[in-house]
Amino acid sequence: MGATRQPGRAVLLLAVVATVGLTGSSCGEGADARPTITTDQAAQRVEQLLRETYGQLPPGAELRPHGDLGTLPCDDPTDGGPAGRVFVEQQYEVTSPLDWPADQALPGLAEHWQRQGYRVIDDQRDRSDPRLAVEHPEDGFRVSVNVYHRAPGSLDVYLIGSSPCVWPQGTPDPQ
Repeated sequence: MGATRQPGRAVLLLAVVATVGLTGSSCGEGADARPTITTDQAAQRVEQLLRETYGQLPPGAELRPHGDLGTLPCDDPTDGGPAGRVFVEQQYEVTSPLDWPADQALPGLAEHWQRQGYRVIDDQRDRSDPRLAVEHPEDGFRVSVNVYHRAPGSLDVYLIGSSPCVWPQGTPDPQ
């Protein structure tokens, strides 16, 4: 082809690039106006992930719901998508006997999540009140564990799961 200019091709190329930029991006409004799973399906997935995480903890701990399962608005979605979507969040307190090996919880979860292909999004294991949060790269669901040292010998441990932004009924609300 050489250096010969072909204005028609340049216009066509620009049109293709512009179209891909508007529809092919996961951050654009057009891409996120697509159907998603429903909030009920997101709640089921969050619960599944939290139960799988609980199964990786040292034996002896129990889960106790902490707060209500809830949907929260994606008012300021980090993905740049449209308003009207929500995310689902569930929290559990991990209760355990005093001799429960809490020091094994975070390393064990980190290994489990790594084997499952999760991406670490917040690793504060070196702090006095450690936290570790991960996200599944294929579906955007997140799980975290937060540990709070209270009085000497007293620990509060929480498992938190959340979904990516979804449409409540799986499709955008009619405008």
